[in-house]
Amino acid sequence: MSELKYRSVLICEDIRQEVNGRVSLMGVLASKLFVTRFPFKFLKLCLFIEWEEVIGKWDVGINIVKPSGAPLLPKPLAASIEGQAGLTARSMIVLENFEFPESGTYRFEFTANGKDIGCEQFTLEKYEATPKVTN
Repeated sequence: MSELKYRSVLICEDIRQEVNGRVSLMGVLASKLFVTRFPFKFLKLCLFIEWEEVIGKWDVGINIVKPSGAPLLPKPLAASIEGQAGLTARSMIVLENFEFPESGTYRFEFTANGKDIGCEQFTLEKYEATPKVTN
């Protein structure tokens, strides 16, 4: 079995699998988000992962790491994916009431069959409005 790799990871606020085979992503987020307070909670935080060619069955994991280096979740997210030559494999993960406790850069660490295969970063910073000056 060759090494599993992902092609892309998108973070968004909702995912819909359409009847025609299309996937709709709503509220796609950039790698940095400014928020007004912490902790910051998403009603839904979704990950859309498109994999390079998947042949056979793989156990994949995602560990979300806080800016301090500590895990955000008690245990990594885990799932199995299975594919065959010529087909595009996609994972759609929906986390409800997902909370980021503090500002900083969070790491999304990906594993396949226990081996590290990549890391993506997502930064949340507190937005401070500039004080209004009146004359």
